[in-house]
Amino acid sequence: MKKVLLTVHKFFPEHRAGTEVLTLKAAQELQRRGYEVLVVTANPPDLDASHRAASKVNSATSDYVHEGVPVHVIEEPLRLKDYEFSFEYKHPHIAKHFQSILDEFQPDIVHIFHAQNLSAEIIDVARAKNIAVVASTTDFWFVCPVVQLKRADGAVCRGPKSPGANCLTCYTPKLFPPVGEFKEAVVQKYPAIEKLMPEAIAEIGWSGLYGLYVSGKAIPAALSTCRRSDVLREAANKLQAIMVPTKLMADIFAENGIEKERLHLVPFGIDTKLLTPYQNKTASDSVRIGYIGTIFEHKGVDLLVDAFHLLPAEAKTNLTIYGDLNQFPHYGKLIADKASTGRNADKIRLAGTFPNSELGSVLSSIDVLVVPSRWYENTPLVIQSALATRTPLIATDLGGMSELIKHDHNGLLFELNNADSLKEMLAVVITDKAKLKTFRDNILPERTVADMVDDIERIYGQAQAALHSPNSKYAIVTN
Repeated sequence: MKKVLLTVHKFFPEHRAGTEVLTLKAAQELQRRGYEVLVVTANPPDLDASHRAASKVNSATSDYVHEGVPVHVIEEPLRLKDYEFSFEYKHPHIAKHFQSILDEFQPDIVHIFHAQNLSAEIIDVARAKNIAVVASTTDFWFVCPVVQLKRADGAVCRGPKSPGANCLTCYTPKLFPPVGEFKEAVVQKYPAIEKLMPEAIAEIGWSGLYGLYVSGKAIPAALSTCRRSDVLREAANKLQAIMVPTKLMADIFAENGIEKERLHLVPFGIDTKLLTPYQNKTASDSVRIGYIGTIFEHKGVDLLVDAFHLLPAEAKTNLTIYGDLNQFPHYGKLIADKASTGRNADKIRLAGTFPNSELGSVLSSIDVLVVPSRWYENTPLVIQSALATRTPLIATDLGGMSELIKHDHNGLLFELNNADSLKEMLAVVITDKAKLKTFRDNILPERTVADMVDDIERIYGQAQAALHSPNSKYAIVTN
């Protein structure tokens, strides 16, 4: 029996986004094929993985089984131990612990679905033991510290360009906790501070103390940011194979110094068995528009609501938004306020979340799904799920989305960050419902998890063969 160790930045049951789903489905398919699988992950807060004021977990690690898959978790006390800014990509404590995991589990392959929160040192540790290491990338973490290649001003980016100086405005500010969290951490560490120094604190103020803290950390934060791109490029080029889901990702990785010969196009696959029974739409007099996903700024939900309010009040349509408004509460409140105050407020429903097993049923009651993302989405699984139920899509004309959605063939594309452009695409399907039937007829069968794992197994075989080929450039052993 072959052993495969999968790594991911966070995992079920506390975290349940696309990368987690992809990792789980791949792990279960590998188990069905006779592999022994272990998932190694972290458990950071969803909102800010750089800081947590007070972790509720006291142990350094934990273990459990999720849907038949064994999981080993590096908890916050270990991940944040002696934390320095460079730990985001070079974490000595996690490296040492990961070495012990490898010694105990003894995998034949290490397959990285994500290394964020674990650091790129897990690659060095595995390669030093002459274990084959491959990756399946779901975002741009290897070239972008905020993973989305989206700048602070909202513009999309093609990468940091060595030595990463243009990341200083995007990423470096995120290395510092907000002032409220800073105060909480100081009081937790020094409980007597407010009693011992009431006058000093009143005079300087917490904002002043925070300013002193930030100024003292500014140089290390900037240096860490600038060094990151070189370290991550070197780490990526130690991998024997990097599986990318889109041509866009392959191009951007190559532009940022990742060797082309390591890049393999392996599109994602999805579990279709709960989706294909729902390829017929339930009846409706209105065109039902839907959104399914995370309620956060980079997903562009506010753009969708704004565009929907631009439609004529008499338009026969409605909008249902599925997602957790409380996961990112400030943005969730913005969406709730926008939804309730515009021209078409009576046609918008904030429906919350639903079990993944109900996705097919939900999609059967949606005539067109909108994906208004503001970044280079890499084959969002919700797009593939919609296509599996023959649900047409309207999406941003950007990145991997436009590799799956062909304008005026199986859906429509609109201009990035342009609510008027999105409104026009919504109007197309609302005023001409025959378009939706044409789009549905043009949708082909979707790629499955089994199809994806067929390709993954082929890459596994190539990576292991390289270990025994002394002339192969992929047989890298670090000292």
